Amino acid sequence: MVQNFITKERIIWKNIIERSPWWGRFYERLVRSVKESLHKILGVALLSFEEITAILTEIETDLNLRPLRYVYEENDESRPLTPMHFLNFGQNQPTYPVRFAEILENMLLQNHLF
Repeated sequence: MVQNFITKERIIWKNIIERSPWWGRFYERLVRSVKESLHKILGVALLSFEEITAILTEIETDLNLRPLRYVYEENDESRPLTPMHFLNFGQNQPTYPVRFAEILENMLLQNHLF
């Protein structure tokens, strides 16, 4: 019934998430960080798929190692808390997470795109 009314009245929904007051700021800042990094590294260079994957992996690692805040240990020594700690939850020493290249490779293998 509602769908028929919407169709009859030719109502078109336009969701502009980035203009919503509760969305956009955090992830848009991260997207901007990736774009700025790519612009500084590449300029106007043309790269192969492997080269751009390697660069995106490095940018991903840098962003995931940025400190969110500092945690103080028993001896009053501060240790940075990074997104990597959440990606590798339960590990004492953060290591590199599953990377963009590995995720893409798994997706391609699962979908048999090669």
